[in-house]
Amino acid sequence: MTGTYASAAVTSAESGLQLGMMKPLVRSGLALSLVLLFTAAACKKKVFKKDDEPAAAGDTKDVTSDRSLQVMNYYVDFFNEVLADAPSPLENYFEHAGVDGLSMEDMSKWGNVICAGAGWMKISRDGAKEKLETAKRSSSGEFAKMPALGDAMFAAGVALGDQRESVCKYVKGGEFKGDNGARAKELHELVVAAHETWNQAVGALGAELDRVQDAQSLAELKQHPNDTYGYWFRFMTIQANEFLRVARRDPAKLDASFAVLKEAITGAKAFATAKGAGVNETFAGYMKQVDRLADATAKLEKAFRAAKTPAARTQLVEKQFEDLISIYNTMISLHNTLIGAEGRGDLK
Repeated sequence: MTGTYASAAVTSAESGLQLGMMKPLVRSGLALSLVLLFTAAACKKKVFKKDDEPAAAGDTKDVTSDRSLQVMNYYVDFFNEVLADAPSPLENYFEHAGVDGLSMEDMSKWGNVICAGAGWMKISRDGAKEKLETAKRSSSGEFAKMPALGDAMFAAGVALGDQRESVCKYVKGGEFKGDNGARAKELHELVVAAHETWNQAVGALGAELDRVQDAQSLAELKQHPNDTYGYWFRFMTIQANEFLRVARRDPAKLDASFAVLKEAITGAKAFATAKGAGVNETFAGYMKQVDRLADATAKLEKAFRAAKTPAARTQLVEKQFEDLISIYNTMISLHNTLIGAEGRGDLK
């Protein structure tokens, strides 16, 4: 199985956590942006060539077929790249603009910082578009809705970049000095509207990817008895993924997820303990990360229970989310190594 996909969301938008053969989870820059995980084990992006591999066997009407896994990875590759590249140039803008838009002081003092960099560069846009076109050519069966959703996400990313360019022309060109910042609020409203459209477009494609991923990951899990390494590292990764998904989608409602995750951790630890001194070395390393996850979420739960308001709970999750991602990334790396060991027959 080359990869499966799971999603997590921030505020109004949803995104993906890629399971199976994966890259580390990374954050885009905006507070309202998304969390994602790539499809290959290495951190360096592969060079994506148009139609560079033969069609895998199977029918895309079956989400568990090799062909469906291949097409899924086409879309995830596109999704993750655009998710990382399109909104990140606006990070500094939102940091300074806040709710009301840029002030004269912000534009005068921080204009070069707010508009640092070239935005979503054309070469990156073209590369993402090529990936999408490759995915679209394979979009039959269960993937029939994805071409339109992919087009909408790409267009929303371009529009977001265009609004940034309008703001930066106004700021870096010095126009704000001539009208004493009068257009700053209008431009801010356009950026916010473009960002909301972006969130909706990402959420729509993310939800469709979620549907396919859930079916794929559960089908794969069912292939492994619950007294095997293959079951426990997959089950544990899926549960950690789901915890992050809920934390991202609605952190103020994370209550029930703590208990579910703790139950999964308890089961994985019991399996490892039963293996004793003969436990697979890589699985033991994976379980060290599970221990880290247990410690981090226990601390979060204690603070979470003490928080008095949904806003306070959300802030707690936001504060610790980077640490959770770091732990999860290491789990993913070891997850991939375990898949390789399993393929060699080393997990017995």
